[in-house]
This record gives sequence, C-alpha cells and structure tokens, in this order.
Amino acid sequence: RRYIIFSDFIITWNNLSTMGSMMTIMFIFMFLYSIIELINSKRKIIFKIKTNNNEWKNNSPILSHTNKETMFMFNK
Repeated sequence: RRYIIFSDFIITWNNLSTMGSMMTIMFIFMFLYSIIELINSKRKIIFKIKTNNNEWKNNSPILSHTNKETMFMFNK
C-alpha cells in the first residue's frame, strides 16, 4: 500500500480548495432557501410595471393575434 506524502505547498492548496467547495455548498443552500422563502412569503409587489406591452399587463401571452403590425405598401 502506498501512502502519498504531500508537500506543504500542495496541502495549502488542498485546504484552500476544500474551503472553497464548502463555501460553494453553503451558498447553494442559502440560494435555495432564499428562493423557497420568496415563493412562500407571497409579498406584494412594491412597484408597478408601466409599459404598453399587453403580455406584461396580463401576465400571460396573448391568445389571439390582435397586436398585428400595420401593413406597409411598397410601390416599385
């Protein structure tokens, strides 16, 4: 059986990598918690969308094609 003996330089980078992976896992859990908290809290929206786009006003795509562009006639 072989035992790998790392130099101090490699052990330092190994510890740094381990700490980075632990921080990444912690931030993933914090992100998931914040997403779940946002879904469950159901807070009111503090701003209104001021746009003329009907998809934003109705919160869904328009079922019928009523927003057709005006037709242009080109004469040659």
